[in-house]
Amino acid sequence: MYGTPSSSAPLLWRSIGVALLGALLSACASMPQSPSEAPSATTSAPATMSTPEISQAQEGDRLLARGQDLAAAKAYIQAAAASGEEKQLDYLLKAAQASLEGKRPQVAELLSAEVLRLTHEPSQRASALWIQAQAYLHDGQNKLARGSFAELLSTSGVATGRRAEVMEQLAKIYEGENHDLTALDFLVKRDALLSGPEKEKNRQQIHALLDAQSAAKLKNWQGRSGDPIVQEWLAFALIARDHADPGSREAAFAAWLQAHPGHPDIHYEHHSATAVTSAARGAICTLLPTTGRFADDTLAFVAGLRAAAQQQSGPVVQELSDTSDPALNATEYASGVEAGCKAFVGPALPQDIRAVLGARHPSDPPILLLGNPGSHVPAGVHDFDISLRVTARRVAEDAYQAGYRQAAVLYPLDAEGANLQAAFLQMWKGLGGAVAGVAHYRAGDGATAVREAVGPSLGRRAFVFLVASPADLSAIVTAIRARSARPILLAGIPSFGAEHTGGLADARTYALGMPWVFDPNIANGPAAQAVKQSLPQATAKQWRMAGLGVEAYGLLAQILGASASAQDSAGAMGISSPPEHDGKRRLRWVSWQDGVMQVLPQLPEP
Repeated sequence: MYGTPSSSAPLLWRSIGVALLGALLSACASMPQSPSEAPSATTSAPATMSTPEISQAQEGDRLLARGQDLAAAKAYIQAAAASGEEKQLDYLLKAAQASLEGKRPQVAELLSAEVLRLTHEPSQRASALWIQAQAYLHDGQNKLARGSFAELLSTSGVATGRRAEVMEQLAKIYEGENHDLTALDFLVKRDALLSGPEKEKNRQQIHALLDAQSAAKLKNWQGRSGDPIVQEWLAFALIARDHADPGSREAAFAAWLQAHPGHPDIHYEHHSATAVTSAARGAICTLLPTTGRFADDTLAFVAGLRAAAQQQSGPVVQELSDTSDPALNATEYASGVEAGCKAFVGPALPQDIRAVLGARHPSDPPILLLGNPGSHVPAGVHDFDISLRVTARRVAEDAYQAGYRQAAVLYPLDAEGANLQAAFLQMWKGLGGAVAGVAHYRAGDGATAVREAVGPSLGRRAFVFLVASPADLSAIVTAIRARSARPILLAGIPSFGAEHTGGLADARTYALGMPWVFDPNIANGPAAQAVKQSLPQATAKQWRMAGLGVEAYGLLAQILGASASAQDSAGAMGISSPPEHDGKRRLRWVSWQDGVMQVLPQLPEP
């Protein structure tokens, strides 16, 4: 499969090496270097060096020590070309590593591949495979990296620490590809190679991966995994979800081990998902996803909660890990009540809301749901629906109340746009409003849609309901204005702040949204600054979620009968009353006058 060096290898290598040397030196030379990367003009080999090979190798060592990785790689390649058979591969491996550190993964790939082609020696192959896999990862070729890592695991003589590193890398790759069971398999195998803090960290990764799965998926995995230790982890994860009480849980673990002789006790110590510590007493506890697709939203929302808690000197915020498994949510909620949580925020998804409400007792602390609880809402349960669909429905309500009776609807051809226009139309038609036209548009091309929706029949009490991204806003408004002077009402898109309106100067364009996003006094206030420190790279969506967290904390402060100072602070954020069961929050209208955003007390009449 691979060429084996023979007695003619030096000559053969010199012919191959010259061609490879030229290609690789050219590749290295094409990489721009900072002044610190360039070889020093005064650097030369000491007079005691007797061969070009030694001279180039020691030059590579010096350059590498200075952080001049690419220059070092060139020196090592030249040393390999000048050397005999014994040292060639070692120099190539050094060159490959230096190329990798110099952010030239393609060169590292070529060099490591040449080493693999020329040798069967296990330690050299292991080094080459490790470098090759890292180069593939840097180059975004995860599948090729996966193959190199797998071959490395099958190579004899690989150190235990390196095997553990390989298994961790493979687990990350497979988890990124949504092959979570395979990722779990590698983490469990890795666990047997570790001890001390590294073992504890690896077990945290195992628990996080298990927490991110539903109970149904864990049961399915039990039948698919052939590893008995993986099966044991799965069984213990399911037992932990069914037994919130620590004593009951330990007894169930012991019973399982007794029923399965030969299995080791894996010491399933895990407290983040199923056991609530004393830190929850008197805290506002969250029931929100900390893993999976909603993890970034939760991070931002909790940052807003904690910023508000700090500003108001109110109850601290304690996260109860949630993986959107309804049964686990109910267990966590019950544990939080027992531990003394003062109030709860979340969950948000319908199935989780049903599970938590099913476990709730009338005497339990208040709970602020982030989704619609349905028609029957028990006492102590408050609706704080955070979806943009709520904003779209409020546009319809406020417009009808202000005296508008006809609407033209424009929305982008994507899932969010379709949801917003559907929510608006359902509410608008239910109120008795008329629809002049409905049209969708593609990004960058809204003129045709404007002609379809905004016809000559718009009456005096008409408006245009527009869903638009910041990138499309200015062009769409310009196209609408070419056909109609009627007001434009925007749904509360999270990134519509003063800096994202593209120089919008039309005072007849209004947007309904959160004070956090629109009011400069609030957006630059102490709570906002605290959030910016904890989320310096927040996206527009995360910024909106953080604002919702600030609002939610203010509302909970009022629900809990907080002090007058806390109520004043909440009022300064644009919150006037506790949330109602129908999910109405106080949202503000804004307009732009000569590009300057102005907060309005209400939507102006037609």
